[in-house]
Amino acid sequence: MKSKEDFVRKQVVAASQTVFKKYGFKKATMAHISKASGKGRSTLYYYFKNKNEVFEAFVKNEYETIIIETGKIVSKNLSIEENLSSYRKIKLEHYIKLSNTYTYLLTDLKENTTFLFQLLHEIRTEEVSIIENCLTWAIEKKEITPVAASDLNFLALAIVTATESLEKEIFLYQHYSNDMFDRLDWINQLIIKGLQN
Repeated sequence: MKSKEDFVRKQVVAASQTVFKKYGFKKATMAHISKASGKGRSTLYYYFKNKNEVFEAFVKNEYETIIIETGKIVSKNLSIEENLSSYRKIKLEHYIKLSNTYTYLLTDLKENTTFLFQLLHEIRTEEVSIIENCLTWAIEKKEITPVAASDLNFLALAIVTATESLEKEIFLYQHYSNDMFDRLDWINQLIIKGLQN
């Protein structure tokens, strides 16, 4: 039974992509999502209370895709610089693709960044874990100064939070759009130099 429910939820979320692409968040309705998914409204409301819940599942799905892709890139065999740079590059490329695909949605999110930040805050545990692994590998290879185990998770969270804020600024407001990759690499360099002392 659980797998059928998961399957239906995935179908609805997949269908919501076309709805959010066409209408954005504000103008999209449960009726649009119902029609796109081929599910009756009563079925839709069985799985999701409202449009916000569908959108939350949609964002989580997109975020999971980024995490899976970036998780494949980082490696114990790479330097901290290579890991952080590759990681940020993949994330930024995905954000660019999203901003080009979901133009109406991007406009809506600019008006309600609190909602987006709250949502991403809830689901970023995996990203913190990936950065924590990168830091652990760098410590093992003596690329950076050792950090107490009790501080490692906080440090990873601080790095994710700082760079995530910059990514959102670039993504939502297109600041530094011509040289955004260079800007984020520069921030990575500053972080690494700070960790080496």
